[in-house]
Amino acid sequence: MLVCAAHDMVTSMPPVETHDRPCRILIIEDDPDDVYLFQKALRTAETVIGAEVETEHVDNGLDAVFLVSREDQLDRLPDALVLDLNMPRLDGMSFLRSLRNSLALRDLPVFVLTTTSASSIHAEAMQAGADKVYVKPNDGDQLAAIAMDVVHGALSRRSANPRS
Repeated sequence: MLVCAAHDMVTSMPPVETHDRPCRILIIEDDPDDVYLFQKALRTAETVIGAEVETEHVDNGLDAVFLVSREDQLDRLPDALVLDLNMPRLDGMSFLRSLRNSLALRDLPVFVLTTTSASSIHAEAMQAGADKVYVKPNDGDQLAAIAMDVVHGALSRRSANPRS
């Protein structure tokens, strides 16, 4: 479980172009406490960056496959995914490989947020197609910094892909 405390964060990040709609983040995580804490960190990022963030959550990789497939068909893909590796039904690594096998979804940013610090697991996730891998911190400021990185990555992808 992540431990998150309310901290004021001061940063000099420039505002990011949002194309008049919220930044959509899909959180794929089976621990409700971790989901809550990451959503809280995203609210901090929202304030610091000045971009509205909208989240959706599923608790396993199989539901994530169905959701992303449906959203792709509706042309409403999330701007980024935050993925846990240890989940029921379809683990994060299998989900990631499945996602990257789809031509339409190869460029969707995926940020892995995991409890494991094993470099071999991190390397495997990167090889499977993760954009970045983070170890879940026990500090609210560190989690907020990860959330800001996720939002910036999502908005950068959208700027490079104006149709999104």
